[in-house]
Amino acid sequence: MSVQASFSIPSELPADRMEELLERLRSYHLLLHPELFQHVRRGRVGEKPAMAFTVPGPGDSWQLDAVVWVEGGLQVRTTRPEGVSEEAVRWLSEDLRAVVRSLEGELRESVISLIWVKGEEIMPEAKPSMTKGVLGRLFSRTLLLLNVLLFAFNIVLFLLFGLYAVLLILLVQLLLIVFADKLFAVMGKWTITEASPEVYIMDIRVGRESVDLIKSKKVDLTGLKEAVYESSFAQGKEPNCSTISGTLLRFGIICSEDSIRVRTVNVLELVKRAAEPFHAPLPKIIISNNPAPNAAASGISFKRGVLLLTAGILSTLDEEELLSVIGHELGHLRGRDPLLLFALVSGEFILRLTVLFPVFLLSPLLYLLVSTFVIFFVAKFFEARADLLSVMKVGKPKVMASSLRKIGAQRLRVEEASKLSSWLRWDTHPPLYFRIERLESLTEPVVVKHPLLESARDVVRGFISAFRT
Repeated sequence: MSVQASFSIPSELPADRMEELLERLRSYHLLLHPELFQHVRRGRVGEKPAMAFTVPGPGDSWQLDAVVWVEGGLQVRTTRPEGVSEEAVRWLSEDLRAVVRSLEGELRESVISLIWVKGEEIMPEAKPSMTKGVLGRLFSRTLLLLNVLLFAFNIVLFLLFGLYAVLLILLVQLLLIVFADKLFAVMGKWTITEASPEVYIMDIRVGRESVDLIKSKKVDLTGLKEAVYESSFAQGKEPNCSTISGTLLRFGIICSEDSIRVRTVNVLELVKRAAEPFHAPLPKIIISNNPAPNAAASGISFKRGVLLLTAGILSTLDEEELLSVIGHELGHLRGRDPLLLFALVSGEFILRLTVLFPVFLLSPLLYLLVSTFVIFFVAKFFEARADLLSVMKVGKPKVMASSLRKIGAQRLRVEEASKLSSWLRWDTHPPLYFRIERLESLTEPVVVKHPLLESARDVVRGFISAFRT
């Protein structure tokens, strides 16, 4: 008898580089350690590139057979004799994950990604900063964090000015929700319209020397983008070595045909495809030239809504994965999550000043910690529902799981260390490992009568199960 076990190794690399990652894993690790890995061979799992190998036990007393293939990162399936401990699989998992982290870091550093929106002006890359990160969290998605902070301020106003000040702040917060699309749109750089529906992405594979020059700011990345654009797209030409080699050389980059990849993403068409099953109008679509892979939506409805996609997510995910992520964000608009969470926070505050005021006075700090945790925990119901609405309307739950693996690879590694702590963060999202496992357990077509109730039950079960691990 034999026992099978599977595990996934997430990666932030774009899909077209995963095969290269698999080959490097074979060449630079498996083949270099014949004492640990034997019978290493290439193959395919369906249409996916794959490789197989054997891990011998002490004195060749047993063997663990493994198959690794590319699918939303790397998937690993192991087969071992019934009497062999799970420790063998755990060792292999930790070994491969550590090597993949190192290899993908090398691959990621050697690619420059340039992005344009047809018909729009060239924008510099929006480097992440602490200030922008805080503002992004305050004014993104449901505005929940902003509401919680404002309600803390409300206590001071209530003590100073009484009920009128509280009512005024409640009105201000409601207006923030109603006009969230205007606030959120400020974070974007490009607007996707019928006249400018497409995003151009050009990946240039460069040597280590060029990477070092860019890191030391001896190469002007914005200037490089402008020069490449002027020598290609601005003249109606495709960017290839014949059109941009001289431009790249001016920036110290030597061009070769296999080092350039240009692709076009019709963002407007993707959003239309995602919105069609919702039978809803399109929200405003904006693109931020931010390398971090992210997507968000805000607003009280589709008409008053805004969808934000970053350059990082457009270059990291393929079109089917993007479709599932867009479906998730549209799920927030369908559920009117910003309004519901505003009602939740407002209700808690009113109860705090009335029915629960004696409890609040007993221990204000403890009360605020517990009530804030409860609010963020309930917010996880809405995130889980947005996942569910996406796969109900757009379909392909496993594709969405793949997209989460790619854009959250680093976070998944943190969650592996402690599943329980990942539930205790002040975060509107359930842990990624929970969302991925939940999506992968679904079979199409996904039909759920009450998505919010089902999502709430799943989140509670996931939270309780974290205490057992």
